[in-house]
Amino acid sequence: MPTQIIRVRFRHALGAELTKAFSLRSIRTVLAAALVVPAMLALASGLSFDPTHHEQFALESHGFETAGFGQPLVILLASLISGAEYLDGQLRTTVLATPRRGRVVAAKLLLIGVLCALAGFLGIGASVLVEQASLGEHGLRPEEFTPAMGWNLLGVCANYALLGVLAGGITILARTYVVTLIVLVPLVLGITISFVGAIPALRFLPDLAGIQLLMPYPGLGLLAPVVGGLVMALWSALSACAAWACFRTRDVGGS
Repeated sequence: MPTQIIRVRFRHALGAELTKAFSLRSIRTVLAAALVVPAMLALASGLSFDPTHHEQFALESHGFETAGFGQPLVILLASLISGAEYLDGQLRTTVLATPRRGRVVAAKLLLIGVLCALAGFLGIGASVLVEQASLGEHGLRPEEFTPAMGWNLLGVCANYALLGVLAGGITILARTYVVTLIVLVPLVLGITISFVGAIPALRFLPDLAGIQLLMPYPGLGLLAPVVGGLVMALWSALSACAAWACFRTRDVGGS
């Protein structure tokens, strides 16, 4: 019986976080952009494809190259979900309604992880379909899609979910999404990958650790997808645990 009560209460907290998230136009807009923008970029890439030039990557990877452009939107989505309440004082009401603060953080981060994974599945899945179709005779038909492409899509979902949890945790720690955007967005836009050849240790940073979950990047000395995913998961777990521990004891009166 006690276990059942706890489960119901957590479900209520999760439902409350879902309701709050979708009541904000900014969050709905960013989520829509995360679904649409990669597909638009994939369409442009497919229409500009020149078969006479040497291919930059394998045919199976076409459409997945847009996943990197979706990462800043994932960071923004996670930051808004976890940080919007710090702007309008709504956090006091949340804490009063759910005194078990750890449950609030867990619900927020679970919601972030699920929504970010869903954005990866739908957004990049659509990108692959659109780009392969726009390649015409040079593209793959859906019945020709390989199991490797399915695993690649699952890798994108994992990357987006872990990146979202990382961003959500940092936002809770900083009490503002501005810090999260300043720290994470430049990383996923390619700052660290430019120096990984000279500083191999950079491959253990969260943005580079899980980058091959998005698509293969051969010749750069990056971590293998599974190993990199585990390293990225460790970063996300540390961020989540730190946010959980800090939020449980921190005064929210000045939020």
